[in-house]
Amino acid sequence: MGHRIGTELVLNALLTMLWGRQPKAAVTVHSDQGIQFTGHAWQDFLRAHNFVSSMSRRGNCHDNAVAESLFSQRLKSV
Repeated sequence: MGHRIGTELVLNALLTMLWGRQPKAAVTVHSDQGIQFTGHAWQDFLRAHNFVSSMSRRGNCHDNAVAESLFSQRLKSV
């Protein structure tokens, strides 16, 4: 696992989930407004794979506190 949440890491995680679970309905992907989540390539990827983008509000760290905590724990275990 990488020490940074880069686009490649996120894409690999989403594709692994997509291939493993094969969801029938659109999947909502929640993220912060980091550079890797705001570009056209990212939005195009989401649309192409039936994902719906959801972003936290600017300056509101509470929106994604659970995800940040989980990622932090994973990095500590590596």
